[in-house]
Amino acid sequence: MFIVFNKVYFNTSLAIDSKLASDFGSFFGGFVGTIFAILSVVLIIYTIVAQNIENRKTSLKDNFFKMIDYHNQNVSQIKVPSINAEKDHFENGRRAFVVYKIQLKRLLTLIEKINEKKKLKLEEKEILDIAYMIFYYGLQGSWEEFIADKLNRYDKSELIIKEIIKEIERKPNIKIGRTNQTNLSTYFRNMYNAVKLIDNSNLMSKKEKEELIKIYRAQLSNPELYVIFFNIVSRFGKKWKKREFIEKYEFLKNIPKDYCDGYSPEKYFPMKYEHEEY
Repeated sequence: MFIVFNKVYFNTSLAIDSKLASDFGSFFGGFVGTIFAILSVVLIIYTIVAQNIENRKTSLKDNFFKMIDYHNQNVSQIKVPSINAEKDHFENGRRAFVVYKIQLKRLLTLIEKINEKKKLKLEEKEILDIAYMIFYYGLQGSWEEFIADKLNRYDKSELIIKEIIKEIERKPNIKIGRTNQTNLSTYFRNMYNAVKLIDNSNLMSKKEKEELIKIYRAQLSNPELYVIFFNIVSRFGKKWKKREFIEKYEFLKNIPKDYCDGYSPEKYFPMKYEHEEY
């Protein structure tokens, strides 16, 4: 509009100046036309780049949702013997995590008693780590030597193992020495890699990443969150803690208050929990 109504070309007369019109046409085609041609090229380049980024984001999201699907398939295929009923009774899917929760709670209670009785002066984190190691790998048969090696960082680890084995032999029905690594190893590897996949992306905004991890978080039942908490607080959670995934994505946000049998997630991972919003 600035060019068209410039006083050089614009007048109120109805007469057409052919020379002026010709000059204007040459100027408009050569100057304005070139600007629009350059802008068109820039727009095409921008469109191609934006489309490429969007395609990569779509591919990333597809992989992430496949990992969520695998998570749910993995959970549905878990099958463990009930910890209280006869040996031929099994709990499937998310009910299996209720069994895991009971077993882990019994181990924590037992190690707390051993710590107090033998005056071992173990710290809370050490009790958690010992309990989870035994819960994960088990303490039966050939695993005794393996666990002894894993716990050699603690003073009197042999005494702790000996006391736990004594309790296992005294009460075989409580099944606290049973291994759970077969199911949980793939469960946690897939979970960590899914969160890492999104966190590593430089294509997404912080908000987009949080929304995707929130979708994953919504898949987790309360007993799953219980086991996840103790997994991450133990030595197995070193990578999670180093990259601050729990706080960054509020991964344990939905864990109920006082759900972890006297152990507080708030102490280890300060964030706003769901129960605080009620």
